[in-house]
Amino acid sequence: MSYLLSRRRLLLSQVFIVLYSVLAAILGRGWETFVIIIVLVVAMSYIQSRRSQGPLGVKASPESVEGARALYREDSVRELQLKDEGLAKDFEAQSRALMSMNLALMAGLLYFIIFWRFLDPLYFFIKDNIVSNDVAAHFLAFLAYLEGYFIVSTASIYLASRRMGTMTMINMPSSYTVTEKGIVYKGLISKTAIPFPLPDEVEVRLDEKRKFVELVKKDQKARVTTILRLYARNPRRLYQAIRRYGVKEES
Repeated sequence: MSYLLSRRRLLLSQVFIVLYSVLAAILGRGWETFVIIIVLVVAMSYIQSRRSQGPLGVKASPESVEGARALYREDSVRELQLKDEGLAKDFEAQSRALMSMNLALMAGLLYFIIFWRFLDPLYFFIKDNIVSNDVAAHFLAFLAYLEGYFIVSTASIYLASRRMGTMTMINMPSSYTVTEKGIVYKGLISKTAIPFPLPDEVEVRLDEKRKFVELVKKDQKARVTTILRLYARNPRRLYQAIRRYGVKEES
């Protein structure tokens, strides 16, 4: 099952739906409420992404990892990435998967926009036939509206995930540092640090011809394969450093 449909994410979605419905019942049905809910959804998504674990399921403080003795460093690997003739093929499957997932998310967004106009009729129907209290009627109307969004978006994601199968996500930092305590690289917003030793399920792969080392984690339950690809001018040296300090010795 897709990681977007995990039990934890679905339960959190229900909690937020109730909270948003309470807030909307207090604020009313104006476009200001629509904008506030959109902003809150984006903000909560950002907070959840910041609090989530790293791409390999573990995360550390960048300062603590960077403070250790450096073993290998690359300040810019764009040139190596551009010379990798197999890179385009690697991204074909990922691009198709992301397109399917984006279309699924778009279906939920279209519902959110199109059905906003039906909130008033729904509110008046609930107030006339179910509960006469104004705030309670607002709450139930927004609850039904947001639950509809939840159903549409969840069903769309489920169908997309069934169609695309296992999703492969490749993360390729343009610069990084490997120390005795882990790997640090720059993301879009902030630095990410992966501590050593690596989780047992993470596989370290070397491709000297294409000049990179990959850290691969397969999550069969979530149907996601996550790859952290580190391009290097001396990939064997990088591979040896990661193997020595990042892989647990077998007992």
